[in-house]
Amino acid sequence: MNREYLTYTPGVVDMWTAHDAITTTATSESIDVAGAKGVGIEFFSSLVAAAQNRAGNVTITVSMDGGTTFRAYSMLISNIVADAGAGTAGEDIGFTRVASLALTAGSAQSGIVWMTPETLAGITHIKAVFTATTTGTAGTFTAKVTVTK
Repeated sequence: MNREYLTYTPGVVDMWTAHDAITTTATSESIDVAGAKGVGIEFFSSLVAAAQNRAGNVTITVSMDGGTTFRAYSMLISNIVADAGAGTAGEDIGFTRVASLALTAGSAQSGIVWMTPETLAGITHIKAVFTATTTGTAGTFTAKVTVTK
């Protein structure tokens, strides 16, 4: 796993590459988020084509004991606009909480989720878990985590 310091706010924002161009199910190393004010996760695919049919999703596990025990985290905030059902398709109904961010097969895609800020107080470490849902023949997946302290 590779860590980058963003020079425009040194010591305040860290960017971690949790998964870099992977193709199979994998769990990242532990990322220290103790004291974080915000955590964002970007997940994207590359070199994926319809005929290659590779797909997957990323979930986040969290630790509240200094990085020893990790459990599933199901309160990610998606940047996808939800449909209210009775209104116009795509109508913004506020934050949508999700347990994972999926990228389907057939084209290169990307998505962003954030961890719910009010839950960060007790979380000390996170891991990004990539699960391949369709193995396909080509395409890679990358997950980056940005931590603001």
